[in-house]
Amino acid sequence: MRSTGRGHSGREARNNKKWKTVIGEKVEVWLEGEMYRHGLVDDVMPDGSGLWLASEGPFHREYVDVASGFEVRTGHLPGL
Repeated sequence: MRSTGRGHSGREARNNKKWKTVIGEKVEVWLEGEMYRHGLVDDVMPDGSGLWLASEGPFHREYVDVASGFEVRTGHLPGL
C-alpha cells in the first residue's frame, strides 16, 4: 500500500496536528517521509490518538495512529 513516489504534486499541503478537525476531509497520510495513502477521513478518536480512513476501491477502512509516526496533511490536494 505504500506509494513508491516521494512527495506530492508540489502544491502546498499543511501538516494537520489537530486530527479532530479533519472528519470528512480528504487527506494524505505520510510515514517516514513517503506518502503512505490518501483518502477521506471517516472518523477520529475522541482523544486525537488516531483517525479512520474510509474504504475506497481496493483499500479497506484503515486506522491511522499518531504513535506509529503517521503524519496527516490536508489542503488543496489535486485529484483527491
